[in-house]
Amino acid sequence: MAIDSKELKIDVVDIAFILKGRWKVIVVFALIFSVLGFRKVSRAPILYSAQATLMIRSSGFDESKNLENMATLLEIAKSKTITQRVVQKYGLHISPGALAGGISIHPVRGTEFIKLSYTGTEPALTAAVANEVASEFIKRVEEILNRSNLKILEPAEVPRFPRGVNKIRIISMYLAVGLGIGIFLAVALELFNRRLRRSEEMEKLLGTEVIGVVPDLKKFYPKGSVKRDIFFDNDSLKEVRESIRLIRTNINFIDMKKNKVILFSSSIPKEGKTTIASNYALSEAIAGKKVIILDCDVKRPRLDKSYGVESRHGMADLLKGEISLKEVIKKDVRKNLDVIMGGKSEENTTELFLNYKMEDTIEELRKEYDLVVIDTPPLAVGTDGAIISKFADGVVFIISYDQVHKAELEFSKKILETAKSRLYGLVINKVSNEGYAYGEYGYYSYNYSYYKNYYESGEGKDEKSNNYNGAIGIIDSLLSRVGFRRGSKKS
Repeated sequence: MAIDSKELKIDVVDIAFILKGRWKVIVVFALIFSVLGFRKVSRAPILYSAQATLMIRSSGFDESKNLENMATLLEIAKSKTITQRVVQKYGLHISPGALAGGISIHPVRGTEFIKLSYTGTEPALTAAVANEVASEFIKRVEEILNRSNLKILEPAEVPRFPRGVNKIRIISMYLAVGLGIGIFLAVALELFNRRLRRSEEMEKLLGTEVIGVVPDLKKFYPKGSVKRDIFFDNDSLKEVRESIRLIRTNINFIDMKKNKVILFSSSIPKEGKTTIASNYALSEAIAGKKVIILDCDVKRPRLDKSYGVESRHGMADLLKGEISLKEVIKKDVRKNLDVIMGGKSEENTTELFLNYKMEDTIEELRKEYDLVVIDTPPLAVGTDGAIISKFADGVVFIISYDQVHKAELEFSKKILETAKSRLYGLVINKVSNEGYAYGEYGYYSYNYSYYKNYYESGEGKDEKSNNYNGAIGIIDSLLSRVGFRRGSKKS
């Protein structure tokens, strides 16, 4: 997938989110290279260094060219002619090249002295090699440079202690390399992630605005600790309710007409569409409206599990004419909230929804209820949602954070355009506190964390209205970061 560099605006905060989301990759590489560093240190041979001091008499030695002279002398000391002679003389089991790697020469600053050293594994042999290299070096300089101004001032002595190894430095270097590779891979994985995480890109692809954000409860609550289907049935989810109330508020500002029919849809399964639709319907019922929600996802009906209500009959039976509308409605599942369940799972559903009874049913319910909410199948797995959307006033589209690919959303958009559906807006669901969003909604999880802590601290428990207004203010400040204002459009 080609990435448009103009669209990628990454700052320090974005990098921090990347590192937080991909910390496991970074830690793994840091550990691997740290182990390699420890291994290198533990396997490193014990080395000894012996040093001979040579003197250059002033005649013929140009101090202004000290560095060039040293480079020349070092090459002579490491030359194969010298190293070969030393290897043969002492019967060393190393190559001339390996011997040359242990030789070094450097001047004593401000003097006419030169330090010639050799590093080896045996103390006595190391000193002998250093002295032999120094002697051969003087001879070779006289042969090549025609100089006789070098002499050994102090021969190398047998070292008594091994050369110190900077273990911390070696391990730190390996650790730094591991961290560098880990960070590079973390950033690369994020940049080439084809799943949608940018709110701006979602809005652009669908041609509508974000009207709400819902956190990923699995990231904030231990598995099994709360029932996640209906937020309003669980006191532990007080803070999550505000995200649903914000969606409710924004929809009412977008379309202020009464007796609305609102359809909830998504691209692919398991984006949380049914959960958000059922909670939205309940929030309107709690606000005093007479609400009914229809489970039109008859291939995989789920409203019965969401509300904990069993029903033998549902939408399929109604559209087949096997049961009347009054008989199929489950009354007062919650106060002011009725439900028509999906019923038995059906495979061939398109023909059912193309039936004139579907439109007649919706129009009849519109007259009786203040709000009709319809839960439909994902658009990528069937056309049922698009067919039913023709009878709705607006569509609320659910996008699961870091789950949907661009091609899937584009496909859904084309289906909705073909059906000439009106989009109220999109809701980003399952926003995590571990990822990178390329946009302002990536920071929602942190606002949510503060808000969650606000409830848990017990502050303001006796001031319910302040709780509500405070929560709306927090979430509204988030939406204002992307230029959204309730009741207005982006310019």
